[in-house]
Amino acid sequence: MLARILSLYLQSLAGTTFLTFVIGSFCLFWRKFRKKDKTDKERRSSTYEVLLISVMVIPILSFALMGIILMIKV
Repeated sequence: MLARILSLYLQSLAGTTFLTFVIGSFCLFWRKFRKKDKTDKERRSSTYEVLLISVMVIPILSFALMGIILMIKV
């Protein structure tokens, strides 16, 4: 049972990592094409913000997705 939960957690971790990478990349490209950041410092700051948000959100979404997958499979 523990191996099954670990497997589900790793699946959800991979899925949420990919999802946050795609959404973060989309947000950064959107800012670039809309010319929101005028200077290099602003661009760097927005990149750091997206990375920080991704690092904070990935574990939370991973546990939530694992719970959903666990309820569906059981």
